[in-house]
Amino acid sequence: MPIEGSLNFRDFGGYETVDGKLVRTGRLFRCGSLSYIPPHAHGDFSELDIGVICDLRRDEEAQASPTPDIKPFNCSVRIPIDPGSSFLMRDSFENHDHTHEQRIEFMTEVTREIARDHTEEYRRLFEELLNVDNGFLLHCTAGKDRTGFGAAMILYALGVPEDVIVEDYLLTNTATELLDIMRPMFEQRYGDRVDEASLIVTAGVREQYLRAALEEVHQHFGSVDGYLEAVGIDQAANRELRSRLLV
Repeated sequence: MPIEGSLNFRDFGGYETVDGKLVRTGRLFRCGSLSYIPPHAHGDFSELDIGVICDLRRDEEAQASPTPDIKPFNCSVRIPIDPGSSFLMRDSFENHDHTHEQRIEFMTEVTREIARDHTEEYRRLFEELLNVDNGFLLHCTAGKDRTGFGAAMILYALGVPEDVIVEDYLLTNTATELLDIMRPMFEQRYGDRVDEASLIVTAGVREQYLRAALEEVHQHFGSVDGYLEAVGIDQAANRELRSRLLV
């Protein structure tokens, strides 16, 4: 979405489902932090007609980069997701001996944990999605891990094919502004302990991250449908979701 100051902001509608329907555009949005959007661009955001913003950031993240508390942002709902493995990822940058390959493994574990241990948070997210009559936005700091998994589960619930869901997930890697934002922050905090390959790993996503999350889903819930039931999307809720978001 061409909104000044936005991070990894996109409409994730428009995809065809396995039964030939289309996910509505202008209803489902995902992004990173909203704090960089300047006041003169708030009108552009307002035109999206978003009725609820699900903020998945940890408390410390939200406090460090607060979302504006004025219209059109004052429909934000805090649903903090705090994977403990993400602290291991941050700690790895303190270690000169860790390579970007090891950081890929850290990122893979982060997505595994998101899928395995945060069903209550995603249940709340789906409740908000079912209760909103206009646009729905989910976001975290970069809009790629917690947000990426949530968007993937929404698309699964709507019947979008898995290969398309993976393609949508990987679109984060076209959001070059993430690297531009993260590079000076990481260099200030970690100095020469951050190599370019590790920065790219941290600012982007890989198919193996989402595949790892799906492995956890199948291992602990039996299937994606089993996971969706665990977060409140039974057959009746799924029919309601599809009636709202498919054409």
